[in-house]
Amino acid sequence: MSKTNLTDDDVSKIIEMYNTEIKSTHRLGEHFKVGHKKISQILKSNGILINKKGAQEKDGNSKKIEQSKTNRYGLDNKNRILIAVCKKTQKEFNDVNNLSGALTTHILETFENAYIPSTNYQRKKYESINGKKWHEEYFDIIEKDVKNVRICKLCGWETEDISNKTGCFEIHITKSHDMVLYQYLERFPEDIKYHKNFIKNNERDEQFLNDENFVICKLCNRKMKVISNTHLKSKHNTSSGEYKLLYPNEKLSSETSTSVFRKNSIIGNVNMTPTWTSAGEIEIKNFIEGLGYVVEKSKNRKLLVGKEIDLIIPSMKIAIEYNGLYYHTEKMGKNSTYHLNKTIECHNLGYKLIHIFEDEWILKKDLVKNKLKHLLKMNDGIKIGARKTIIEKIGSEEKSIFLNINHIQGNDSSVICYGAYFNDMLVGVMCFNNKRNMTKSKLGEYELTRYVVKQDYMIAGLASKFIKRFIMDYSPETIISFADRRWTPDGTNNLYTNTGFKLVEIIKPGYSYYNSKVDRYRRFHKFGFGKNSLKRKFPDLDFTKTEKELTSELGYDRIWDCGLFKYKLIPSNHIL
Repeated sequence: MSKTNLTDDDVSKIIEMYNTEIKSTHRLGEHFKVGHKKISQILKSNGILINKKGAQEKDGNSKKIEQSKTNRYGLDNKNRILIAVCKKTQKEFNDVNNLSGALTTHILETFENAYIPSTNYQRKKYESINGKKWHEEYFDIIEKDVKNVRICKLCGWETEDISNKTGCFEIHITKSHDMVLYQYLERFPEDIKYHKNFIKNNERDEQFLNDENFVICKLCNRKMKVISNTHLKSKHNTSSGEYKLLYPNEKLSSETSTSVFRKNSIIGNVNMTPTWTSAGEIEIKNFIEGLGYVVEKSKNRKLLVGKEIDLIIPSMKIAIEYNGLYYHTEKMGKNSTYHLNKTIECHNLGYKLIHIFEDEWILKKDLVKNKLKHLLKMNDGIKIGARKTIIEKIGSEEKSIFLNINHIQGNDSSVICYGAYFNDMLVGVMCFNNKRNMTKSKLGEYELTRYVVKQDYMIAGLASKFIKRFIMDYSPETIISFADRRWTPDGTNNLYTNTGFKLVEIIKPGYSYYNSKVDRYRRFHKFGFGKNSLKRKFPDLDFTKTEKELTSELGYDRIWDCGLFKYKLIPSNHIL
């Protein structure tokens, strides 16, 4: 919503920022949430000369500032690290140089009317004038010791018993936080590495929910698949023959062979009471129920006959999987087709399955909520007709800021960018490129790389208006684009098909890399882990090994998506 009243402090800030940092009435208007004409009126009434568009003055040091290098914070001491601590929330970030944009995102979420320099020149100028980075207005940069201890993520309690050999960590979380181990590990799955037997024991307990999958040793009451001679000899100093004499009616092994065991396990799983429910899954369920929908109980095993589905909305025929990063890696059994197979099986039953990865929910929760509202036909944003917008080309800085705030994938490397303006406010962006990194571009072929509307806005017909303008400017022979099957499970009825694109190819799942030690909430693009990239970063590795072997040595594991739909539009065959 527009800001109707500006305070005296706002007016002073507008004048100061126009004289020092932002020589654009449009950008000042966007920053203070008013029209650019209002900004011009304020400046004129205070005797400020308004520069013509494109003729903004720069101070005499502008060339020097443009050629200067941005200072990077860092430490040579391996026992200490630098962290950025939010002055308002005290939240800590390891990315003190804001290379990932995490500090910018936090500032936008935490500080009202925060000033974000929109160009590299403005950031360098701020640093030149103030001797520090712009984000230090909101963060303190401090040093921190790297200790060889394990820290409780709930309270900061520390122990040197990192591998929990004494059991002190479990005792701590029980006494201090009234929770058992699996509840803690569900919230912080990266810590499972300290409890090597946890997954094995958890899987065994699930299997033993079915009585036919185990027998009970009458000497110690332990559940086992087979009461072996080794167990009887080491634990009870007896043999299987002596055991049978003592308990003639008891079996030494479960009735199930390997194949029968698997069949019964599936049947048992259908009605199994779940032992794990992630915090993110609960939040998504509560959000959808808050929209007025009935959501079936978590961990549904009936729809796919034994395979678990986290959430189901029967009235909309929509299912949702919340994929925790740690538990959805290859080493946790999620192979290249795991997510896709579930998507296809749900599609065959008439359900759309949406996969939400943990990092998306944690870091871009509002964007995920908007996408869910759109899928559930519960959009409650401001409605604007596309005919009321003005389409103009925009620069990379303006495009980047808008995408990072409004698109779930964030910024891209596109070079052709259009913006839609409504009352001088940027409300939509569409980007194109004619150079694809991994494929040979055909002459006259362009890729539609990004399309997004400002959060809390709905603009019917805007995509078609963008495409029509692009075709008019560039006369492309073909336009291609790709849809993520995690969010677009129906390849034949979606935004692309509704704007004239045709589905031409189904691309198999791809992977990204994950390492909880490097970043708890981040999937790394695979392009950064090819052998050439690894040689530059880690020249001492043995490059006779495969990429998978090398990345595994470095502590990275693969996470697979659901693949892509490829679409093509031939403008000469289609009238928008």
